[in-house]
Amino acid sequence: MATLKLRANRATRQHDALGSSTSMELLGNFYPAQDIVVTRLDQIRSAVTQYGERVAADRPQESFMIMILVPRGQRRPAGFETAYRDGSLGTEAWLHEIFKSPLLVPGDYGVRMWGGPNTPFQFAECTPVWPAGTPDEFTSLAAGHIGFYGWLHAANARVQQLSQSTHTLLAIASVAELRAAYAARRHPLSVAQGALHASSQDLAA
Repeated sequence: MATLKLRANRATRQHDALGSSTSMELLGNFYPAQDIVVTRLDQIRSAVTQYGERVAADRPQESFMIMILVPRGQRRPAGFETAYRDGSLGTEAWLHEIFKSPLLVPGDYGVRMWGGPNTPFQFAECTPVWPAGTPDEFTSLAAGHIGFYGWLHAANARVQQLSQSTHTLLAIASVAELRAAYAARRHPLSVAQGALHASSQDLAA
């Protein structure tokens, strides 16, 4: 049995032509640390999730990482070092992954952040898209996945713009298609164009 300490710190990860780098704010008092008593990795993972969710609720829309500190004399559970290093303990679940120089897309913004279950989608030069306070047509479809929610909004806006508001995303694309497109990191404009093209072909047939 070991007593470990969880501590959240503001942090972001940037991707550029040279690779990836993570910057973390180690000084300051971003959020109170928490001691946990564990014997197995799954207990650590569960404690990290609960702690991270509390941090996210109290510090909404912040980008942070969770550090696991092992006080002197405490024994680490088997496999701890590997799991901590590869992120499988969930310590990076609220970390914003930023593309410093997004790929240019003719006629639209590049994607600065694709987001994830706990992090938002964002276009370059635009604000991140967070779930609305009131549920909308994308809330249940996203099932709590913040990045997918924002991406759906972006794709729908482009469908409406291209069709002059005669079509909506969910009327011309299936849920399976949209999930696959987001997983493949397809740009919302490309998805909108493809869905409208397919819809016009179906009507012509």
